[in-house]
Amino acid sequence: MASALPNARSSSTQRRTFGFNRLAHRAFQACLVVGFGSCLSAGASQAAVSGTCYFDAFGGTLPGTSCTGYSIQVDDKLFTVVTAPTFGVGKVAFESSPAVNPNLWQTNIDWEGPGIPGPIAGLFEYTAEIDPTNTYVFKSTGLSTGGNYIPGLPNSTITSIVKQGLTSSGPVIDTVTSIDGGANYSQPIGGKQIFVTNSWSIAPGDTMDNLSNYITQEVPGPLPILGVCAAFGYSRKLRNRIKSSAKA
Repeated sequence: MASALPNARSSSTQRRTFGFNRLAHRAFQACLVVGFGSCLSAGASQAAVSGTCYFDAFGGTLPGTSCTGYSIQVDDKLFTVVTAPTFGVGKVAFESSPAVNPNLWQTNIDWEGPGIPGPIAGLFEYTAEIDPTNTYVFKSTGLSTGGNYIPGLPNSTITSIVKQGLTSSGPVIDTVTSIDGGANYSQPIGGKQIFVTNSWSIAPGDTMDNLSNYITQEVPGPLPILGVCAAFGYSRKLRNRIKSSAKA
C-alpha cells in the first residue's frame, strides 16, 4: 500500500534535516541547565501509547480503527479526530508518559513509506478536552515534523491553529508554525477545550514523514525543565515503535 505514495526526488547532494534533530538540540541546551545525569535517566523512559487510528486517503483498507471520528481517553484528556489527514497512508497515535512528564501529551501522525512529497497541501483536525472536574487548564501547544527538507529550496510550512472550544467556529487563541520541520511553541492558551487544525504546504523536492503535536497543562508552580528534556528524549523511540507495531 505504501507503494501508492509517489517517491520523493533523490539526489546525492540532498541533506536530511529532521525536526527532531532540532528538538534534540533544544533538549540538550535544557540539559545543560539541570545537569546531564537527570536528563539522561529520564530520557531512557518509554512513553505509554494510549491509542492508535489509521487513515488511507487512497481508499484502501488499513488495520485497526478508522481515524475520522476516532475518540480516545488518555488520562483525564479526551481526544477526538474531526478530520483525518487528507492525503497519504498512515496512522495517528495519542499518548502520554506519566513517568516522564505527567503534564505532557502527544498527538503523532506517521505516514507509511517515504512520507508525503511536495508539492502538496493537506490538513488534520482534532479536539482535546480536560475532564471538567479537574482543576487543570491547557497551558500550551507545540509542533514539529520530521522529513527530508532540502536547503536552498522554498520552505515547507506546517501550521497549527488552536481555537477555544470544540468546534471550528471558536475564537482563535493561538497559531504555531513550523518551518522545514523546526519545533515551535504557543503562548499560554488556557481553557479546558481546544480545537486544533494542522495544515501543511510541502514544497517541491521536500518530503514530510511525520508530524507531532505537543500539549501541556497548567500545574502548580513552574513546569520543570526536566520534563521538557525527557519528552523530547523519548519521542523518536516512540515513533519508531509505533511505525513497526502495525504495517499497512
